[in-house]
Amino acid sequence: MTMSDDWIELLALVARYSRGLDTRDYDLFRSCFVDPIHVTYDVSTAGVPADRLTFRTIDRLVAESRRIHAPLHRIMHRNTNQSFAIEGDRATGRVYVDLFQVRLQDRQQPETTHHLGWYDDVYLRTADGWRISERQYVTNWSEGAWIGAAA
Repeated sequence: MTMSDDWIELLALVARYSRGLDTRDYDLFRSCFVDPIHVTYDVSTAGVPADRLTFRTIDRLVAESRRIHAPLHRIMHRNTNQSFAIEGDRATGRVYVDLFQVRLQDRQQPETTHHLGWYDDVYLRTADGWRISERQYVTNWSEGAWIGAAA
């Protein structure tokens, strides 16, 4: 596999992660990871304790993702500025994310949240392709009336 092939696979992996969450396809989302994992979503800017959203198993990550996203009407991740450093069967990367979420208050009035930040990742090449081994989400900016309420 060439460096270009690896980049294409890593870009596809990042897109699959977002698509899995945005469409609530948790099997697709699960397929993005090895197990065990080390995943932390730092949304401390929203008042959530820094260690509250740290996961070591894929089962717990999927269960919490389902719970947190259940009240949401729409979710949209937009990934940009991807960069990867590939060394054999291990890679590191940074992916910027623009995350928009909508929930319907009393099923009528939409409320939104907007997060900007990035993922610092470690990827491992497996027999099934590249997978996320470690992910640290860093919030750079967020706004919205209910940020962190579900977490």
